[in-house]
Amino acid sequence: MRKTIYIINAIIFMGCCLLVSTTKPDVKNIDVNNKITYVNSDAIVKEEVIEVVPLEDVSLEEKNEVKEEEKSVVEEVPKVVEGPKEDEVIGKDEKIEYETPKEEVYIPSITVGSTFTGTMSGYGSDIGDLTASEYNISETIYYEDSTYGSLRILASDKCIPFGTVIEVSNSKIGSFKAIVLDRGGNIGFDRLYDFDLLFETSREAINYGSSLNATFKILRVGY
Repeated sequence: MRKTIYIINAIIFMGCCLLVSTTKPDVKNIDVNNKITYVNSDAIVKEEVIEVVPLEDVSLEEKNEVKEEEKSVVEEVPKVVEGPKEDEVIGKDEKIEYETPKEEVYIPSITVGSTFTGTMSGYGSDIGDLTASEYNISETIYYEDSTYGSLRILASDKCIPFGTVIEVSNSKIGSFKAIVLDRGGNIGFDRLYDFDLLFETSREAINYGSSLNATFKILRVGY
């Protein structure tokens, strides 16, 4: 009888062990106090965690580096160049005129003995009675000088004083001595002619025309 009980107990024990080994625990009914837990690994979802550093933990050097990076980004932005305004655009038909530089005027040395070459035209005494020096030419085209005698009358540049005696050569009427007693609208070193010789009539002056390469020698400056 005892032997039979032992056999029955052994069968029951083996059956209990077999039941425990083949039965899976329910994950929903896990004992809180049990240190060993069963978790299905396929149900774990891994999430990427981004660590945010508090602002107060950032060093001053790192802040400066961030500012430098922002500054470089701003400098790399291309600048927009504005085109010319409407009132600054020159039309195709509009021409820009440039002022032609004036040639330097040659003024010879007005001293006794100086000689230079120039142009000489003529005018008649019938256009007026007095010269610019108020010498009366209504009756004569000569000036009587105490030193040089009878002289022809010239109109000259204003840089030559009245009373200056000049010896003229290589002209259409040959060589002669003259005195500066007049001025003229087209007479001067910066004008059309350097000198203007007085004739009795305008007709004679027109027939004379002009001498382009006459030679002038200063004999006296002023009276």
